[in-house]
Amino acid sequence: MNSRPNILLILTDQQRWDTICGRSGCRTPNINALAAQGVRFQRSYTPVSLCCPARAMLVSGAYSWHNGVFVQVHVEHRMHYGMKEGTVTYAQRLADAGYRTAYLGKWHADWVKGPLDYGYQRISAVSQGPEPTARANLRPEDQLTSIPKGTHIVAERVVQWIGGDDWPVWREVDGPHESRRPHFMASRAEAVLGELCEREDPWLMEVHFPEPHDPYSPHVEFARRYDADNVPLPDNWREEYVNKPGMSRKEAANYRDMTDQDVRQAIAHYWAYTEEIDHYIGKILDALEASGQADNTLVVFSSDHGDLLGNHGMFIKSWMPYEETHRIPMVARWPGHIPAGTVAHQLVQLHDWAHTFCDVGGAQSLPFDDGISLKSLMHNPEGEASREAIMNIYYGCEFLHLQRIMIAQRYKYVFNGFDLDELYDLESDPAEMVNRVDDPAYGEVADDLRRKLYEFMDRFDDPFKSNWIYSAGRYLPNPDAN
Repeated sequence: MNSRPNILLILTDQQRWDTICGRSGCRTPNINALAAQGVRFQRSYTPVSLCCPARAMLVSGAYSWHNGVFVQVHVEHRMHYGMKEGTVTYAQRLADAGYRTAYLGKWHADWVKGPLDYGYQRISAVSQGPEPTARANLRPEDQLTSIPKGTHIVAERVVQWIGGDDWPVWREVDGPHESRRPHFMASRAEAVLGELCEREDPWLMEVHFPEPHDPYSPHVEFARRYDADNVPLPDNWREEYVNKPGMSRKEAANYRDMTDQDVRQAIAHYWAYTEEIDHYIGKILDALEASGQADNTLVVFSSDHGDLLGNHGMFIKSWMPYEETHRIPMVARWPGHIPAGTVAHQLVQLHDWAHTFCDVGGAQSLPFDDGISLKSLMHNPEGEASREAIMNIYYGCEFLHLQRIMIAQRYKYVFNGFDLDELYDLESDPAEMVNRVDDPAYGEVADDLRRKLYEFMDRFDDPFKSNWIYSAGRYLPNPDAN
């Protein structure tokens, strides 16, 4: 057995924290079983609620100003096409340390470069930009075009946004399971896993499912497992946005014509889509077990960000600072190292895994200390001290929108650039309905979190904290100011 563990990372796209471990009506038996054999994290967060910057931060372990990905890289009007020249990933560090590395599924961290340019030696079923796809010269069986045809939409719901654009909320798809992308992804993962297990040196394998991203499109077999009439509505579905940023009120207006039943249907299809992905995650975990290498493999499951799914009267994600988009599911299993069935209440972030993988793999550390290794926490989930706070960021999606979020054990402070700031008491107001930023009773809390936010920005070299006219120092307490 290797002294260093194999590493299997399974990541979904836009999956909420409350979809696993019986936290809602969503059924995920395979992820739940994985959690029962290891640790589930209660306070696990993405560092940014948007696909491309979240994935760039994951692979680099660094904030956007260090890796170069601030917003989406796959859209026409983008700030950058990918990560900065010279950005180092944990895959490169592990490959240098003797790991064999493989990447499957959604990439999205760079448009002009792909996983093969960042330390991954074997790729399959990767969705990436046209340039890295052309250079990869993939075998036919590794190409997404190899997915057989045969599925068709049998039902769907489309909403028209206030600007006139259509947004497909959910679809039901019928046809052979073999024609579904999740089936193809899991099949390729089993094949690549078999290749990696043929040798004794350690390996890193990542499987990035693009689901359950909207439109929520489950196979009818899974869709029929959920009755929308039995799905509870979010308590804050009809929020009025009193004393809150205008952008959120404007966004919520997109969905005001949706009925309560529309929202229940959306949730039911989202849960069904998530259960379908869980089914294929189970196939991959079964293949790992059959390989005989499960006992020496660190398995991590998580997602890049969440989905509002009707909470606060909105859907999908972006600048909304709420728990539904920023809090993500996260579990880990490492036999003999992580006590089975434990629960960790410490604040952790997705990009902490970059530093963790280097640590457990005996690889050189990454250039920027923007995250921490969770190795000691995994060994002692119930005893490790928690960080006092974590900092989340946001620069916009297809347009620019500056935001910083300070999340502490009880409170959340949101700095919204040139809009209203927000302060939530997550203990007394878990639905984040009451903005306490101007409440005198929370004055000391707000001031303390403002100071902490500036300190974090300074610690992590956030360029927005600098002494520019339009910098954070104009609004946040700078302890070094004259």
